[in-house]
Amino acid sequence: MSAVLHGLGRFGLHLLRAWLDRPDGGIDIVAIQDAHHSLASAAALLQQDAKVSFADCRIAAEDGALRLDLPGRQPLRLAYWHGPAAGSPWLGRADWWLECSGDFASGEAARAFLRGRTRRVIVSATCPGADQTLVFGYNHEHFDRRAAVLSYGSCTVNAFVPLAAWLHARYGVAEAEVGVIHNVPPHRLAGHPHPVRRPCTLQTEGPRLLPFLAAERFHVDYVLIPYTGPSLIDFRFELARPAAAAALLDALQAACSTGPLRGLYALEAGTPSTAALALRPESAVLSRPLARLHGRRLVLPAGFDNENSAVRYLDLLEAVAQRGG
Repeated sequence: MSAVLHGLGRFGLHLLRAWLDRPDGGIDIVAIQDAHHSLASAAALLQQDAKVSFADCRIAAEDGALRLDLPGRQPLRLAYWHGPAAGSPWLGRADWWLECSGDFASGEAARAFLRGRTRRVIVSATCPGADQTLVFGYNHEHFDRRAAVLSYGSCTVNAFVPLAAWLHARYGVAEAEVGVIHNVPPHRLAGHPHPVRRPCTLQTEGPRLLPFLAAERFHVDYVLIPYTGPSLIDFRFELARPAAAAALLDALQAACSTGPLRGLYALEAGTPSTAALALRPESAVLSRPLARLHGRRLVLPAGFDNENSAVRYLDLLEAVAQRGG
């Protein structure tokens, strides 16, 4: 499936790295469009980024393209366009438009890219007005081929929804809370000198995606802090049916290791430092020593590399491609 990647910010950079690591995933990124980075700036970004490493690639800017030489593979040339999306020569020239810029996160805005050959826009954010919101590991198998604008949810949506659905299937979830301590990208750090509470799209998307979760029984406390590393996310559930703590955590461990949550979550025997969470592919990394169950109230502290939620986005892209997307 040919695709244009729109946006080489933090999410797009992580997506590009994950895509390079999966050469047989069925997705063919043929061009990158970015309003902020020139071709030379993009090449320098890939060579110098402090977190996402492209050290295994020889990178060059040549003839309007990023050239990436990886060991044992044919040289890869990605056409590059620097400028507003509306002026991109790649509009309508690929099957999919990968909307990762953050600037077109509504169904109405995203539909502007449905022209020519392009029949689908996949938005890397919650997207009011999207035809479908598909969370990999939860409802991605319900992809409707008539859907032209898809949303993958968000980093917090992906971190919460499959876990909540699994718990509900086993124990029932009567209500839930999520606490998020979220980072900011390095280039926005100067504009966020203090912690600040913000609305989180998970607040509305959680009950919308999970029919068992009443809006009045769900709350998200989201705090943006002046910090650029991986983020923290804690889950609190009121279970409908009683459970023994050890048995519940053993079942969760099995689900994360070999069951339906495999690859989506990890339940660690220790408590990973935030630095150790960098580039982890899981939607959330749970700490067994910090987990606790008091009566029917379950608390699961976790951390996640919210920027690397791009891995879930890529999972979704591949799943949709396999279904004739």
